[in-house]
Parts: sequence; C-alpha cells; structure tokens
Amino acid sequence: MINGAGTKVNRALAGIMVVMVLFVVLFSAIFIVSHVDHDCTGENCPICACIQQCENILHGAGGSTLFAVVAFVPVFLIFGSYIISYCIVFSDTLVSAKVRMNN
Repeated sequence: MINGAGTKVNRALAGIMVVMVLFVVLFSAIFIVSHVDHDCTGENCPICACIQQCENILHGAGGSTLFAVVAFVPVFLIFGSYIISYCIVFSDTLVSAKVRMNN
C-alpha cells in the first residue's frame, strides 16, 4: 500500500498548488483593480512596476480574471451549501438535544 499513500500525497500537493495559484491570480487581479488610479511618480514608479508584474501573472495564468471567477465561484457555492446544510440539518438532532426516546 505504499503506492496508495504516495498517490494521496501527490493529490494533496496538487490540490495545495491549485489553491496557491488561484490565490495568486485572485490577489493579482485585486491589486490591479485597487491601484488603477494611483498617483504615479514617473518613470520609476514602484506601483506601476507591481501592476506590470500582476498583469504578467494574469496573462500567464489564462489572460483574464475570468479564470479566477470561474475557479472560485463553484468552490464558494459548494462550501456555502455544505456549511448551510451542516448548520441546519446536523446541528439540531434528537441526540444532540438529549431527547429521551420512550416507546
């Protein structure tokens, strides 16, 4: 079963890498949107350099922020529905309320 453990580790690492890439893409897009109207100091503006790096990241990851939106919306919907169903369905059970079941 060593092979099975190796594939689980590889899947976990791949999942972590996917989440990291999505966060980098999302935060790059957020940085660009938040710093579009900054006070530029001229040719060697550090904010313009950061915006350029973020644009390069976005072009390398798919070319637009649509990639981040398409990737995160299903994740948020799944986790949101899981949290809502857990809170509604599983939190109030007869056992958790310590109801005595008599015949």
